Amino acid sequence: MDANKYGSYPLPAWLQSYMERNIGRQPLWAFPRIPDTPDCLSFDTLDFENRRLVLDMFENDPDPWVDERFKDPQQLYEYVAHLRIVMPYSPKHGGADWLVRKGREHVGLLHAFDFSRERFGYNHRQCAIGFAFVDKYRGTGLPFRTVQYFQDFLFRKMDRLYLFATVNRENRRSIAFLKKLGFEERYPEEDQDTNEEPPEELFLEKYRSPQARGRIRNYWKRMREKYG
Repeated sequence: MDANKYGSYPLPAWLQSYMERNIGRQPLWAFPRIPDTPDCLSFDTLDFENRRLVLDMFENDPDPWVDERFKDPQQLYEYVAHLRIVMPYSPKHGGADWLVRKGREHVGLLHAFDFSRERFGYNHRQCAIGFAFVDKYRGTGLPFRTVQYFQDFLFRKMDRLYLFATVNRENRRSIAFLKKLGFEERYPEEDQDTNEEPPEELFLEKYRSPQARGRIRNYWKRMREKYG
């Protein structure tokens, strides 16, 4: 494994199938460059050529909430293959990842995914987000400023009306982080049936504006009234 740490690996059959299917096709998704932040953070699209930087950041990170695919060379290769071979052509699950760089030091990774062309339920105006930062910068304020800047980019430049994230209920640090950014639980625990086991993952969302919130929630209210 170590000898091929930054090399290529055989693709699973399902990824190979997607690669062959998409040869010659135009991607459905293109993402604009994220401008540098005022405090000089830069963003580089994750690709095969720079994926080793993810391993440099997270391979030996003991945090159980860091995605295991970021710690294993082969799993990371398949993760990037999915990112570059499948997602650009998916009408409902487009997305991209960006490496976060502070000067010459890489400090984190941002994800935006589940971009959809489906117009039902404003799905074409939403996306999911994710993030991971190296241990030395957690709790320093840098992750907060970075994700805040990233969400503004998605709202303004990518014209999203709302963002969402799914987080394991036990990952209290990430839940608190997202709530500090203004995310709210879609289904607060007090509204759940007390006889039901709560889902393992918590769904959090943030709207671009109060108007966007009202627009989308009124849409779903009408759908419930119409179809029950």
